[in-house]
Amino acid sequence: MDVSLILNQAKGLWTRGDAFLAASPVLSRIGAGLAVLIGLVLAFLVIRSVFRMLAAVHRAATAASIQRMKDVGARMLVVRGGGGRRGAVGRFLRQTADQHLSDFMFGGPFRVIPFPGTISNEQEADLLLRRTGADLLMWGERQRGTRGVARIASRPSSPFEKRRPAQTLRMPDKKAMWTEALSRAVAYAAAKQFRPALGRPQDFRSERLQPVVENLLEILAEKPAADPKLLAEMVDDAASGALQLAFAGDEAWLDQSVEITRATLTDINRSEAPDRWIAAKINLGRALRLKAEKRFDPVLLRESIEHLSEALDALRTEPRFKLAESAAQAIADAQRLLGARRKFSISSGGV
Repeated sequence: MDVSLILNQAKGLWTRGDAFLAASPVLSRIGAGLAVLIGLVLAFLVIRSVFRMLAAVHRAATAASIQRMKDVGARMLVVRGGGGRRGAVGRFLRQTADQHLSDFMFGGPFRVIPFPGTISNEQEADLLLRRTGADLLMWGERQRGTRGVARIASRPSSPFEKRRPAQTLRMPDKKAMWTEALSRAVAYAAAKQFRPALGRPQDFRSERLQPVVENLLEILAEKPAADPKLLAEMVDDAASGALQLAFAGDEAWLDQSVEITRATLTDINRSEAPDRWIAAKINLGRALRLKAEKRFDPVLLRESIEHLSEALDALRTEPRFKLAESAAQAIADAQRLLGARRKFSISSGGV
């Protein structure tokens, strides 16, 4: 193929096209406008690529600096979340962590660290936790059917601990409902994600447990528009905590524990939440028994037995309970067989 011939033909086409545009001022202006537009688009793409590259470098540097942090206690990351609703949720979470997270940290050291960029799913959150070595991560996310959710993930505290799934809290549609009470409720959710023992009040001394229970009761009294699952957890934790304080010998919580557990049981739909209903029945039965023991009252004792019996009957219908009974029976049979074998061995000369 003759390259010079192709170049001459291309030159001729360019010359004729240039002459045609020169003869038509309108087409000439359109061509110039298109050239300018294409140039602007290319410039925008180049600038956007540069900014994205710089943002990625900035995120990597921030992650590395967080990884190097020492002696700051727990590291709590809050992702800024970009613009729109996701950014608004991110700002709310930052305010929540700054103002209320300390209420549930028992005085332990921690640091709230803002992180640039966005997170779109749990896999990205897990990657960021591993890159930074952070203990807790909070971010805003858009999910189908909502106007925004708050998500909370944590890193296992030891290699032997199983990773906990990220928590999802639906945010109220109206920002007017993003109140301080809601912020305190979300702070409790974050603290419990970081320290699941908050849901086990028996693990805490009464002087440490009491402020947590008081905070929960204050929040619940304000009726925040929090995610229903979170509210249910807070109600159950407050009831269990109040009962634990009563068992610890705090007379002031004795009557209150009965009132709280009664109210908790009233609000639970047994068919929708059978496990919660059983736990509430047991708590109420224990609270009534304790109250009757302190101030002997046969009526309260009979009511206590009634609640505990109903809980036990409900448990007996659970497959897990039946499986546990089967395991217990198998253990008893095995122990009996072992005992009989030893007796035979001793009396008959051994195996």
